[in-house]
Amino acid sequence: MPGWLRAVGMLILLGALVLLGAWVADTWILPRHVGSGSEAPMPALQGLSQQEVYRLCQERRLVVAELPAEYDASLPSGYLLRQVPRPGTSVKPGRRVSVVFSAGPRRVAVPDLRGSTERQARLRLEDLGLVPGDLLRCAGAGAAGTVLSSRPGGGVRVPVGGRVDLLLSEGPPGGAWLVPELRGGGLAAARELLAGRGLPAPRVRYHSVADRPADTVLDQSPPPGSRLERGRSLELVVASGS
Repeated sequence: MPGWLRAVGMLILLGALVLLGAWVADTWILPRHVGSGSEAPMPALQGLSQQEVYRLCQERRLVVAELPAEYDASLPSGYLLRQVPRPGTSVKPGRRVSVVFSAGPRRVAVPDLRGSTERQARLRLEDLGLVPGDLLRCAGAGAAGTVLSSRPGGGVRVPVGGRVDLLLSEGPPGGAWLVPELRGGGLAAARELLAGRGLPAPRVRYHSVADRPADTVLDQSPPPGSRLERGRSLELVVASGS
């Protein structure tokens, strides 16, 4: 038999096998896995609880296949986010339905902010996706401007985007602050340090000197270690440069 004729025969045989396989699948295999009942529209499941999703699918003889849950702030944990097939799609009994339930909003633990400055506390909260809330102040043992406590407290798990209120110290009772050492540093650093401790903005007086960089703090009043009464501010003598 010529080679080309043998090749044609093989192609015909393969085609027949493919048709036979399709007939077997359509007649025997698919009805067992998909079902032989009449088609019906796929119900809308989004927003329903897990219990209701399973009940509706069981009534329609549909097979539920759960995919991993996803965080979502719009739905509580255990409620349906997505489904495949989509609502309205014609399905037969035995059809597989893929569903994704909500795991609720993502939660993070509030950090322990005690002893941090207000700025440090704000940055830590924002890094975690939390929002600094109300600021309350009272006299406390910590330096002025430091965090005494937070609400919710450290370790409590809250949804991302939640508010955290801060209680800040006004300094020791009596209304006085301990003046820090500022001489030799820059003016910008001195202002940041004072603000971080809740101290008033300093008054600045410039003095021309040739051997110091501009904005270097040359002197301060009151001196370091002094107690600064509430309502008073420091005076800084700062190099103006040549």
